[in-house]
Amino acid sequence: MAERNWNLINCLCYLYNAFAVYTDADLDEAEKNEIRNIVGEWVPDSSRNEIHDHLGTTLGWFQEDLKVDLDDDDSHIVQNTCCNIAGHMKKELDDKACAAIHTDLIRIGNADGHYDETEQAWANALGEILGVVQPA
Repeated sequence: MAERNWNLINCLCYLYNAFAVYTDADLDEAEKNEIRNIVGEWVPDSSRNEIHDHLGTTLGWFQEDLKVDLDDDDSHIVQNTCCNIAGHMKKELDDKACAAIHTDLIRIGNADGHYDETEQAWANALGEILGVVQPA
């Protein structure tokens, strides 16, 4: 496994990729496009190629983690990584930025026209960690 560079863009890319795939086991074109657009809003000075590279790298990280999780019922690397990213973002970013991340998750969930209960639950759980959603 290659060393991971957990900068802001890579954290967001991992979180958004994981959210899109992990919640419904699919990453369709609409979700990919929405994620690219959202990440572009966070790093407007980055080129589409740079964003694409970050998304590809972090999707690879996610796939490595997911493989471990699927091979071991006691492993929860993807969930833990997403929660750790959200917790880190809560510490490093202001409330407005944390709310924007939560809104981004909802946008990704809606991108394919089907924002299901699993996506809603994940968005709410991560929103709680980000401090923008009240615990249920």
